[in-house]
Amino acid sequence: MNTKDKKRAAAPGRRPAERTDAAGHCAAPGGERPRADARQNAESTRRQPGSRPARDTEPRQIESSAEEVVFHPNRQPGQTPRDPQSARRAAQRRRSAQRARERKEQEKRRRHRPAVSYTQPRPFHLNTLLLQIAVVLAVVAAITMGLSVFFKVKNVVVYGNRAYGAWTVQEASGIEAGDRLLSLNNARACGKIKTALPYVDTVRIGIKLPDTVNIYIEEFDVAYAIQTGDGTWWLMTSQGKAVEQIDGGTAGSYTKVLGVTLDNPVEGEPVKAVITQDAPASTQTEEGATVPAGETIPVTVTGTDRLNAALHILSCLENNDIVGEVASVDVSSLSNIELWYGQRFQVKLGDTGDMEKKITYMNRAISQLNDYEMGVLDVSFTTWPDQPGYTPFE
Repeated sequence: MNTKDKKRAAAPGRRPAERTDAAGHCAAPGGERPRADARQNAESTRRQPGSRPARDTEPRQIESSAEEVVFHPNRQPGQTPRDPQSARRAAQRRRSAQRARERKEQEKRRRHRPAVSYTQPRPFHLNTLLLQIAVVLAVVAAITMGLSVFFKVKNVVVYGNRAYGAWTVQEASGIEAGDRLLSLNNARACGKIKTALPYVDTVRIGIKLPDTVNIYIEEFDVAYAIQTGDGTWWLMTSQGKAVEQIDGGTAGSYTKVLGVTLDNPVEGEPVKAVITQDAPASTQTEEGATVPAGETIPVTVTGTDRLNAALHILSCLENNDIVGEVASVDVSSLSNIELWYGQRFQVKLGDTGDMEKKITYMNRAISQLNDYEMGVLDVSFTTWPDQPGYTPFE
């Protein structure tokens, strides 16, 4: 090769002349056959900017390797590929380790946390407190006034009334339609009802929004007839409240209280007994001496004492539910009290001691006797201690 040929071969972008064999393949200078690699062709094409790659028109068969190539975007160069199960196990181990580290950190913080945390108190401002109280009171007052204006009485319903009508109870209470529902004075209304209606024992008043007032009353179940100093008959309760005046014929339908008279009773008011009174016929003093008719009983035992004893006996009768069967209670002598159980038994109660026990024993003894038996039943416990005695009428 001469000098000109050498310069041409060494010039950039020029390739040395290649020899081809009989099949048309290029042969290297050393006689070796070059590999037809697409990448090598691409590099040769890039080395020759002005040249175009020769189009291979003949069909070629691309040989694939025995194992498929899997692309791992996160794999570093030189790192051995893993199967999916190994990757999952590795991820689980990393998460477990992370959780273990977090638990250790939490335990460490818990151990070093102080037992008592001190918080700096905020300064006290009296003006702020007063302002808050004023706001709360203003809101409550506004709500109350608003409700009082909007809710007014339209309906009044009465429950438990037997002796009086619903309108009578409402009129006695003083509650009228149009009154403010939330500003009703329930205590005053209850007092008016009990004063105006003597048969009423207890009263309760409730409201039901938006416009209803409910009045619940309980009336006295029974009343007792008692005579006044001028000979008229009145009904009273076991609490000593005068109910109404009745005539002598009507008094026979009630249990009569004898041996004590009332002093000017007023309907609906507590009764008062006459302090000194004429003794009835064959009445004895507390010492056992007989007082002639028309003479006064010594003031050592007043009418108030007899009235209180009679009211206590009436309460005991109500507790044993035998009020309707008793015809009369006679307290003329507080050492020898008597009552009549219908027309069958004259019951001797003795003095005022253990009256609840005596009434209970009387009730038991009468329930054990036959309906046709009549006589004197002694529960004074003077003849037979803690045992009632029975003597038939001759």
